Amino acid sequence: MPQLSPTSSPWYVCFTKPRQEATAVRKLEEQGYEVFLPMFTRWEKTTRGWSMRQQVMFPRYAFVRCSRSEQSIAPIRSTPGVTGLVKFGNTLAQIGHETLSAIRHLAERQARAADGTGSPFQPGEVVSVSDGPLKGMSGIVSSIAADRVVVLLKLLGREKPVVMPCEHVTSG
Repeated sequence: MPQLSPTSSPWYVCFTKPRQEATAVRKLEEQGYEVFLPMFTRWEKTTRGWSMRQQVMFPRYAFVRCSRSEQSIAPIRSTPGVTGLVKFGNTLAQIGHETLSAIRHLAERQARAADGTGSPFQPGEVVSVSDGPLKGMSGIVSSIAADRVVVLLKLLGREKPVVMPCEHVTSG
């Protein structure tokens, strides 16, 4: 992620077209604007099992500012992928550097945490069995591995550890 250095130029909130945040960012950067699009990583269940997926933190929003003092914000609204700048009445919405810095640190911390685990589950998390002979049961994750999870299930009045593939388990 780019460093967001404080300068005299304010950060504006840019409203993008649905699912066109990446296009808007690319086109704004091509015009010489400094753009920040916060992302986060989340686990997604697919037909092949669990996979990690990058997602926009604030769908349809990006943060933009002029990188040169003589640069105008007028071309932003006609940029492909951009609907316009967010306004409150006639005043353009601005976001402070401290707030933007906090969002960036949150995104970076979440990305580091997502890189540290090979499973969408954490020990102690309550999960439900969504497939297999124990479908419909709930339990607590005891331990995790790359493609397997050990869940403590209540069977015949006792908690028993059951090893199962990650794709047979869902959160909650």
